[in-house]
Amino acid sequence: MVPVEEALRSGELLLNTEPALVEETVRSVSIVEPALVSLFTLLLIIFMRNFINILPYIIDSFTRARGSSDLEGSVRVSRDRNLIAMIFIIPFILLLYFYRIYDPSFLSGMGDNMRLLLIGAIFIAYLLLRRLLVVIFAPRRVNDNYAMAEKAAYTFFILAGMLVLPTFGILYLLGVNDLTIKTVALAEISFVYLVFLLRKSQILSTFCSPLTVFLYLCALEFLPTGLYVASALLL
Repeated sequence: MVPVEEALRSGELLLNTEPALVEETVRSVSIVEPALVSLFTLLLIIFMRNFINILPYIIDSFTRARGSSDLEGSVRVSRDRNLIAMIFIIPFILLLYFYRIYDPSFLSGMGDNMRLLLIGAIFIAYLLLRRLLVVIFAPRRVNDNYAMAEKAAYTFFILAGMLVLPTFGILYLLGVNDLTIKTVALAEISFVYLVFLLRKSQILSTFCSPLTVFLYLCALEFLPTGLYVASALLL
């Protein structure tokens, strides 16, 4: 008969004696994201007077096509609008990143910093493509209304930011889940974009036939935006 002490000594311990490694599920914190948020906040504070200056014109451009004419009629207001539109690129890219509004599959395996960088680069490439198409399809003769229709995009881009950013802040404080915030943001952006298409059509119709207006929209809006959306769905 084997003594109890010897039986215990000869037994094999099957459980791992090393502490189990717990998989980290917390999203890594990058210095880039708070830096961009701080940069946007600082720029908005610095140029708050410019923003307040254009605010009535932004609202007027939303409610009627004539508002764009009044905005472009003032060099100072037009310059302030362009400046604020450039500043609003920062939070827009962050929203695309945080809530995966633009989330092609080829970005899934990348780190946070690289994903943010590529999302920003692709969005800026989209803006540059829009600008290139505007130059390519510009009328042979200089046309102020054509330029006005192009610059209306800057106005409505600011308007989209004015609508989405406060909504995001309110929903975030209320503890709403990310999917709902993403859905609401997409709905608001789509609404502003549809109104923008209407106003742009009205501006173009002042010197174009309905067919030409449709062709301009296809070349200047549907093509670049369609490519941007397709890149998110297919890549």
